[in-house]
Amino acid sequence: MNVVLLVVDSLRACSLRGHGGPGPRTPFLDRLAAETVHFRRAYATECWTLPTHCSMFTGLLPSAHGAHFRTMGYHGESPTIAELLAAAGYHTEVVTRNFVFDGTLPGITRGFGRRTQLLSDAGALNPFALLLALAKPRFRRHLRQTGFFHPLQRQSRQFLATFARAMMPADARSLAYMLERMVELRRRGAPYFFFCNLYDVHAPYPPTPTSILRSFRTAGGCMENLMFPLVMPVLGTHRYLRADFHLSDRGRRILLGRYHRAIELMDAKLEEFHAAAGGAGLLDDTLLIVTSDHGEAFGEHQLYLHDASVYDTHLHVPLWIRYPDQAPAVVDDVVSTRDLFGLIRAVALEGRVAGTILDARYRLAHPVALAEHFHYPHADRMMPRYRQNIAAAIAGSHKIIIRREGMEHYDLERDPDEVAPINAPLAEFAAFCRNGAANGAVAEAMRHLGSWAARAGN
Repeated sequence: MNVVLLVVDSLRACSLRGHGGPGPRTPFLDRLAAETVHFRRAYATECWTLPTHCSMFTGLLPSAHGAHFRTMGYHGESPTIAELLAAAGYHTEVVTRNFVFDGTLPGITRGFGRRTQLLSDAGALNPFALLLALAKPRFRRHLRQTGFFHPLQRQSRQFLATFARAMMPADARSLAYMLERMVELRRRGAPYFFFCNLYDVHAPYPPTPTSILRSFRTAGGCMENLMFPLVMPVLGTHRYLRADFHLSDRGRRILLGRYHRAIELMDAKLEEFHAAAGGAGLLDDTLLIVTSDHGEAFGEHQLYLHDASVYDTHLHVPLWIRYPDQAPAVVDDVVSTRDLFGLIRAVALEGRVAGTILDARYRLAHPVALAEHFHYPHADRMMPRYRQNIAAAIAGSHKIIIRREGMEHYDLERDPDEVAPINAPLAEFAAFCRNGAANGAVAEAMRHLGSWAARAGN
């Protein structure tokens, strides 16, 4: 069984109509929800790319695999799913222009035999993309380490150009390339595991198929293009974590409008890929997973982008799974995207779905989704609220967040925006979890939360 894992970077569930949001128009994803096993309550394990992908690749929480802001790499001994499949004779390949997977972060692409980075083939490099690149802390740290204006200047200049060019929309190229490779490998009779991180929904939310700017032919496009350079670079420096940060309502609306437009464009790209793959018979023997690594904030809880959060705007992600022998279904059970590791391993290496998230009995025995966040240590003047590690657990309609200021317990059915915590201790959350499933998985989750609470001083 072949495996294709498509991760739409930064796609949050609450912006999709199928999850109750007003959201952008996504006719293909709406149809995909009716043709696959659609998990409406899937949760990521962290709020940004590196740790959430490492959880999908290893089945581990960030505290166990250790790939987060403090380490910026995976150094663990547990095998990745790519390593397991490569050892079984699979062609393993990662296709993306996301620099998390370019090989510079240790261990995260371990087991992938090939890394393919396809950048935009647009003409001149947009100078605004250069400005956004320079605003990113990771890029500035790279420049300090390699140095501009010394013998490594050429290397830094090339890195700047590549980094900036990677912000230009190019996922159509990645999907077309992957389709060609799938056909080629199918012809050769070679099983494959493709992982593709799709980046066009990620900030700066390209609103057109070829550019990060709108057309200058309309007054609205001109106004947005003039305002956007004043908004996006500020967010890229983590300034929203400071007490004095403020973004205007117009700035927020511009960001959210661009984001929704980027989702609509992604919907069309995925539809084209899916139609071509299905028409060529490539999905007949393929486990296809379409999901996201985390969500995105546009002022919710005073946050932007994806950082410093275990709220649902960042953790709740869409998940669609197409398995040839599995009938379409809508699943409202809480699941974790780290369970994709076990699913891929079971399907690819053992030809089964029993004991995976496609198995209702497994979901009943594992009703708790856990998440963690290890804070970014390099931001200047960060508020104390954000300079801490936090944890969360979701079971049914209940959610608990553990931080040093105290526990936040939410009833997500009554309070989906998580703005009115209820007065309920960890023991009450544990009792709720055990109400329908008194088993080892629940006990393990409670021990994990208890250790977080003890460290937080609760």
